[in-house]
Formats: sequence, structure tokens, C-alpha cells
Amino acid sequence: MTEVAPRPRGRPAKDARSVEATRAAILAAALTLFSERGFEGVALRDIAAAAGVEHSLVRYHFTDKATLWRAALRNLVDQMNAERRVLWRATYGQPLLERFKQALRDYVRYCARHPEHARIMVHETMTDTDRTAWIAEHIVVPQHRAGRRNIEALMAAGHLPRMEPRRLIYMMAAASQAPFTLAGELRLAYGVDPMTPQEVEAHADAVIATFVRA
Repeated sequence: MTEVAPRPRGRPAKDARSVEATRAAILAAALTLFSERGFEGVALRDIAAAAGVEHSLVRYHFTDKATLWRAALRNLVDQMNAERRVLWRATYGQPLLERFKQALRDYVRYCARHPEHARIMVHETMTDTDRTAWIAEHIVVPQHRAGRRNIEALMAAGHLPRMEPRRLIYMMAAASQAPFTLAGELRLAYGVDPMTPQEVEAHADAVIATFVRA
């Protein structure tokens, strides 16, 4: 009887890494294209080409464009939330004001690393669609609810301007995102690259100085 050669050890792990690498490439390409063109302006074939994979692989992993859109945004937000939890825990024991200032700085840095986040939000939330409803339910409401108590405490202590918390949340988010969402405009109008580390930190300083009262 002919012996069957044993399967080389390590092959399944390599295959698993390959699958994960393919999935990650598709998600990254999807985020970039959705942020540049909006949902309607992107085809799955465009994403496959940008990711350097076969069109069939995109459908294999994500079935259709709506599923891929949700997966790409969910993946980005999950990463952001995980980072923010780690950074928030790192300041445990410090006064709430100092923790909040650091959290605001970390958010500005996140906006600089991922301008596609705000760009997708702008594309999708200009009209009421199923995607807008998904963003509101799965991203906006949980994040705003999580931060509201600290904002109200800082308002009561005189460290933040008093107003309806949602107004302040939107103001701080818009201020944090603006130079990175509009990076091309800034480069042409002012000859400044807002993505340099120096510009990112200077913008974080400006956002904190604008909203936080010592």
C-alpha cells in the first residue's frame, strides 16, 4: 500500500495568516475607497483591485458591498475603542481633568492616523439611509453615552463650557477632525502638512486650549 506523505506541520497556521492578511487588505482598501468616493461610488471590483486580490475573494469574505462596508467601519471603530480603553486605563488614578485632556489629545492623534473615519461619516450621514441608521446605532450612540458622564462632571466643576453635552461632543469632534479631513485644502491654502507629528501635537494643544478650562 502506498504511504501518504504527512502534511507539513505549520501549514494550517500559514494558511490562516494568509486568509487574515487577505481579509485585512480588503478591509483597508474598502475604507480608503469608501472615504474617497462614498458608498455609491465604489464597486467591489474597485476594492479588489486596490487590495490586490481576485474579485471572487472579496465576495467570499464579505458576500456583498453593504456587508463589506459595515465590516470595514466596524473593524476601524473596534480598533479605536480598544486603543482608547488602553489609553484611558493608563491614566487611572490621575484627576479626571488630566485624564480628559489626555483622552482628547489621543483622539486628535487618532483622527490624524485615520482621516478616512470622519470622511466616511460625512459621506454617509448627509442623508437618512440604512447606513446612517447603522452608524447612529452602533457607533455614535454608544460612544456618546460612554463619554457623557465625564463631560457632565467636568462641566459641573467648571472645566468645560456649560451646554447640552451633545453640542459640546459634536464641537470637539469636528474641531479634532477638521485639519485631517481637509488635509488637501490645508496644504494648498497654507502650505502646511497637517499630518506631520509637530502639526498633530500643535493641533491637539489648540483643541485642548479651546475647550478645557484649567
